[in-house]
Amino acid sequence: MHINNSEKLFTEIMMEQTIPVAVKEQKGINAKEPVRKLLVIDTSYSLEAIVNRGLQESVTCRDLNGYFQHVWTVHPFATLVTSSAWAKKYGRLETHVINERHTFIEGKIGRYAFLKGIFPLNFLIGQIGVFFRLRRLIKKEKINVIRSGDMLYLGLLSWALARTSRIPFLVRVGGNHDKIFETTGQPIQKRLFLNRKIEKVVERFVFKRADLVAGANLDNLNFALSNGARPEFSTIFRYGNLIHKVHFTDPKTRTGGYSILEKLGVEPKNYIIYIGRLEAVKHPDDVVKVLADVRERGQNIKALLVGDGKLLPQLKSLAADLGIADHVIFCGNQNQEWLSNVIPLAAVVVSPHTGRALSEAALGAVPVVAYDVDWQGELIHSGVTGELVPHLAKTKMADAVERFLIDKEYATKMGEAVRQKTMEMMWPDTLDQHERDQYTILLKRFGNK
Repeated sequence: MHINNSEKLFTEIMMEQTIPVAVKEQKGINAKEPVRKLLVIDTSYSLEAIVNRGLQESVTCRDLNGYFQHVWTVHPFATLVTSSAWAKKYGRLETHVINERHTFIEGKIGRYAFLKGIFPLNFLIGQIGVFFRLRRLIKKEKINVIRSGDMLYLGLLSWALARTSRIPFLVRVGGNHDKIFETTGQPIQKRLFLNRKIEKVVERFVFKRADLVAGANLDNLNFALSNGARPEFSTIFRYGNLIHKVHFTDPKTRTGGYSILEKLGVEPKNYIIYIGRLEAVKHPDDVVKVLADVRERGQNIKALLVGDGKLLPQLKSLAADLGIADHVIFCGNQNQEWLSNVIPLAAVVVSPHTGRALSEAALGAVPVVAYDVDWQGELIHSGVTGELVPHLAKTKMADAVERFLIDKEYATKMGEAVRQKTMEMMWPDTLDQHERDQYTILLKRFGNK
């Protein structure tokens, strides 16, 4: 039942997205529309990371081209990941004005420096301060709706704020926690909830009470529906309007990659590329193993791994053990301009498990080899838009990579096809309009226009 409901929602959304790209026009926002204000609670990125990596679009898109007069984005404990040069670890929330429509608020990992040795207590005091600060903000600014970036801690915080302020809250689901747990065997937020059983209770509590649940894709929506989300109040908000506009430009006009590759010692079209976090759940180690396999078959290529994470030392050791340390280049986190220029010059994109980065890579018109996991099968269809192989089937992934390296004509065909498919699926104007429509329905349910 849950799957059927989500497929119906997915079909309705895809029907909206089948308008040819050439004739899509963004609907203007009526100046006479009521004032709407949005509070987004999200921990995807700190403002420091957003600035350094050129991810401003992922924040500024949230006003939906003027639908919301103002948007406040809040990271409740940003200094858990920010550098000491960016902000002090402890203290009160800090407010940053991005532009006339957007404000970014960053919380601390604790309220007082003298309590840093008692992390749970210090964190709790700090988060209580966050709660009351946001309640005052909601009342003062007459915020209409809250959007939560996950269904665990942020979901509970959003639910509490929404109910005490008598406004609706939306939960955006950007991952399938059940499948992640199957892969890693670890809770999603272990420090806060200790084990997966507690997390499941929290997820079901939040999903059942959310006024709107928006999966980033069909797989994520199915996860929400199977854990208590109400089908009649569920939809899909895809990644498209979060993607930097530079990725939508013609790949043939992106010429900055040649100088970047020269510095890296890499030849154009002679490398595979992985873009994503270097974490176990993403399986970047499979990219290294695939490279070793393909090189053993006589393909003299390299691999660029773009991203950072806990597995970096382990991946370097793995490359050394496989005798390919000189052929694996760890690029770290890079900004969107860098990515948009380097992606089109790759021979193959290798995607064991990727979210928004898969869309960005596909827009570069490069053939993709992906595992059949999460949402990847929605975009990648073997022989149509790339090569989709069974989850964790490293040998089959290597086979597909080798095919693209040998059959250049097929590689070009698949690269062009996946770009066209992504343009249709992720076109920002279409997605913006769908989100505006869903917010309008939600606000009307709560007596707002």
